[in-house]
Amino acid sequence: MFVMFRNRGSCDCGTLGAAAISLLVVLLGLDLASSASLTTQGMKAATPANSTVEAHYKSNLELEVALKNFTRRCRHISRLYTIGNSTLGVPLWALEISDKPGVSEPEPAFKYVGNMHGDEPLGRELVLLLSDWLCDNYKKDPMATLIVDKLHLHLLPTMNPDGFAAQKPGPTRNNAHDVDLNRDFPDQFFPQNNNEEKRQAETRSVMNWIRSSRFTASASFHEGALVANYPYDGTPDISTKYAPSPDDSTFKYLAGVYAGNHPLMLKSKEFTGGITNGAHWYPLYGGMQDWNYLHGNCMELTLEMNENKWPPPDQVPRIWGEHRKSMLELAAATVKSGVHGRVMSSIQGEPLAATIVVSGISHSMNASAEFGDYHRLLAPGQVYTVTANIPGYYNRTTSVFLPNNSAVTLDFILDPLPSNVGFARLRGHGLFDEKNFRTMIPPAEQQKESTKVPAEEQGEKTPPIDVATYKLTKTPTKGLDSDYESGFGLTMQLGLVYVVLLISVAAILFCLFLRSRGGVRYQASRVQRTLKESI
Repeated sequence: MFVMFRNRGSCDCGTLGAAAISLLVVLLGLDLASSASLTTQGMKAATPANSTVEAHYKSNLELEVALKNFTRRCRHISRLYTIGNSTLGVPLWALEISDKPGVSEPEPAFKYVGNMHGDEPLGRELVLLLSDWLCDNYKKDPMATLIVDKLHLHLLPTMNPDGFAAQKPGPTRNNAHDVDLNRDFPDQFFPQNNNEEKRQAETRSVMNWIRSSRFTASASFHEGALVANYPYDGTPDISTKYAPSPDDSTFKYLAGVYAGNHPLMLKSKEFTGGITNGAHWYPLYGGMQDWNYLHGNCMELTLEMNENKWPPPDQVPRIWGEHRKSMLELAAATVKSGVHGRVMSSIQGEPLAATIVVSGISHSMNASAEFGDYHRLLAPGQVYTVTANIPGYYNRTTSVFLPNNSAVTLDFILDPLPSNVGFARLRGHGLFDEKNFRTMIPPAEQQKESTKVPAEEQGEKTPPIDVATYKLTKTPTKGLDSDYESGFGLTMQLGLVYVVLLISVAAILFCLFLRSRGGVRYQASRVQRTLKESI
């Protein structure tokens, strides 16, 4: 845009001001237009679904299409990504549902895993029905809104697409290498099973996913019974007996939340209250449930969804109706129960990845390094003594009562030890690179860091997929450059606005100066004419 001057002594200040304002509107309008476009897309995405139950279980290809169609319809609350590939190279698609999908937040995360065994397909359909219900009822139903706004929900419809698609003679429990994936995880009682390089592709993908995602709680779907199973699944002597974990009361509470909201599971004649300890039912080794708890600090249940495997597809609506409330309540329990909070340094309020210890429970969990947030699920109705500790800081301990149906927020502010004050101040000001200052990290912590799995091997989260331009790939791009470019572009745009403002103000002042000079000359000419007439 250019501003034309008729001549130097008669500039039009009104035109100049209007031109400057127009230029600013054009610049700022770029962001407004983008925001309006995104808002319009979000409104369109909220159109109610016309979900119908098909007369067959979706194939792997149909499942992928359904997931992509969901993210197109509900892109405002969803993100589609892969955690890896199956033995035969089929992508293991995962769906995240949140009000800020793909964004790290100090919120708990929950996951549902379906179709771990190829001949147990219910989970494939139920997670799709769950996602549709959440999208259709978000901002309408309090439960849907709670889950979307306060939780990051991850859904893996199939962990074993190869077993599901097997044709000889039909779907098989095991994967393409004829391995039962729920016997393939490292086990606490059998160290010889701990070599991760010998794990199946599906198992490694899930393990990396769990390590990188910091899930608070989880459940996997199975068939062949109707019960909520909780840890431990095995015993040291391979006997069938009750094997409680350190969090036994919390696991029984979570299993009770699921069974208590199911009209048939709660009334089970085989399992009191519709729940069971895994090893008390039958011992199992190499299972995903115990590995989640011991190595991922994730409270996982194994949910047996139906007495018969592979129920006729026309029964799926009935089964969904029976399980819907249970599925919602279990996910919501991650938010509605337990002790949640953040751990921060008293120097600059820096987040601390402290260890959270509950007295009487020999299993600790850690706060995140990014936000210092922790989410410790505990059975309600008790008083708990909670301690936050981290090397270099004084411990802090607090006792809290955990009521029914209500979580407790408990933040910790830790004071650094005298020898650590200078270090804490440097780190709080962002002047200290902890990764390169190895001497300040205790040897035990150095060893922990040296064994961390590289980010690129952890099934790291990918950004939201643009459905309009998406092309089928087994490894979606991570989009780090686009974040940098958007930030750089915003900085350049703000700088340009600032320059335009300066130029506009200078031009207007110059215009007023010229106009004032023209007024002085006009007054002088009038005085000269008056003098001549008087003479």
